[in-house]
Parts: sequence; C-alpha cells; structure tokens
Amino acid sequence: MIDIAPVLLDNDDFRLRRAWHPVARSADVGDRTYEVRLLGVPLSVMRTGRTGEPWRGHGQDADDAGQVELAAGNAYAVAERYGLIWVALEQPIAPIPDFPEWHDPTYHSEVLTRSTRVAAGIVIDNFLDVTHFSYLHRQSFGRARPVTDDGYRIIARGDFVQLEHDTVLQEGRRNADGGFGERRIATYTYWPPFICHLQMMFPGDGALAAATIVCQPESSDSTRVYVVVLIPRTDEGLDEQVEFSRRVLDEDLIIVSRMPDPRLCLTIRAEFHTRADRASVEMRRTLADFLDECGLAQSAQSLPEVVA
Repeated sequence: MIDIAPVLLDNDDFRLRRAWHPVARSADVGDRTYEVRLLGVPLSVMRTGRTGEPWRGHGQDADDAGQVELAAGNAYAVAERYGLIWVALEQPIAPIPDFPEWHDPTYHSEVLTRSTRVAAGIVIDNFLDVTHFSYLHRQSFGRARPVTDDGYRIIARGDFVQLEHDTVLQEGRRNADGGFGERRIATYTYWPPFICHLQMMFPGDGALAAATIVCQPESSDSTRVYVVVLIPRTDEGLDEQVEFSRRVLDEDLIIVSRMPDPRLCLTIRAEFHTRADRASVEMRRTLADFLDECGLAQSAQSLPEVVA
C-alpha cells in the first residue's frame, strides 16, 4: 500500500495573497480606521469618500478607490461589494465573482459574521456538504431521513464548481398539497479560494432566497466567516431568515471546531470520499489548481528582469 502524504492548506499559505478576501462588513467601516488582519498581516481600513456619504446598504457597491481607502500601505487593492470590504494583498489572478441577487432591486439583504479557529477551506468544504442535514441540522432543516446524492448534480468548469441539489426538508410540516415536507431546489456555486453562493427555490410556494458565505483567513488559527443573506423584498421575514442562517452557521462551526486538524486536506487520495462528496472533491481540485496558478504568478513576479 502506497503511503500518500497529505497536502494541508492553512490560512498562512503565501499563495492566498493573490486572491480577493473579505476583511470587514461595509457597515462597520467609517471615516475612522478599522483594524483587521488578513493572512497574518495587520491592516487598517477606512472610508474616505469624496462625497462623504455613508454606506447606504443593499445594492450599493463602491469599487472606486476614492470611496474606501487602505490606511496601511501594505496591500495591492481594495474593493467594496455585497456589503463587504475586500482586500487583495497582491495582484489578484481572478475577479470577485458576481452574485445577481445583490444587484436586483427586488431583493434586500443583511450580513452576519462569526469567528472560528479552523482554516477557511474547512468552513467552505463543510458548507458544500448537504448530507449532514439529517444529523447536524435535524432541528433546523426538519430532516430526519438520511440525505443522499439523489437529485445531486455537479458541474465543474475549472474556475468554479456548481452543485445542484433537489431534496425535501421540514418532513413533519404539512404542505399546500396536503402532504408533508417542503421541496427545496438549491444551487451552490463555489469560486476559489473561499467563496460559495447558494440560490434556493421552493417549488411549493415559489419562494426564493440566497446566501453567500465567504471567509477571511485572518491567521493560522483564526477565520472570520461572513454570510450575506438575500431574500425578495416582498418577503418581510429578513430578520427571521438571518436568525435561521445564524443558527445553522453556529451548528456548522461547533462541529468543525472539534476537528483534530483545522487545515483542509487538498490530497484527494489521502482521504476517504463517497459519492456524496463529489462537490467537496471537485472543490479541492479547483482550489488546488487555483493555488498552483497563484504560485506561478508569484514566481513570475519575483523573477529578475532580463536586459537584452
């Protein structure tokens, strides 16, 4: 038997400097410096808008460098999107992805945040695992029967991974058709390194919702997690949806905090995977390729200039 040494990704990997990461909620950043940490690097962010207007909320993006400025001069770029401040410590190799609900005026949103000791990759990997609904989120999702890979479809395009999952939640609740359960069609789209957007549709009543989870790798033993909750304005239950998302996130963080090693294993053959882990496997492959590209870009940048 061949012993395969696992490659473990933590929050200190230098290649992550070539990616965009969230560092704060927009609502928390004003005209005074706001102290944050990214990949072990201390940063101070502040708002220096030319108009002096405060952040107004959903749908407002201020990517203009005159709107948000890094007080510390040790970062390459800063942007404001989705109610979050984003930073790249070095020139990023990919843009911040697009979440259509954010730009849709018929939606409104809120951002919640939590911290954990595990690496950012573990948090995203856990979010893509729909099979733990029946034991980790039994009360939250109302699902006692095991969740399988039935209704499970994966699309992997190299720069993103998409999981479509059709299942039934709230098994004990009577629905409009007189039966029990609430059908949910969920589409998870993952972009490296630590971004996953979830779109949900409930065929029973036509309800829609979305949630974006993104991670700030603060240091080797600290990750800040942000969840952007988005629902149509016609749904007055935004506060309830935020509280539900907070409860689910807390349940997730409790279980991952018990892992003996807080780092994400990128070596697929070093772990045991089932058919239901296909999203996690493709996520690892996509992330590993992304990190390799970051490493190549880093090496190319550090090469000495050749003068003919």
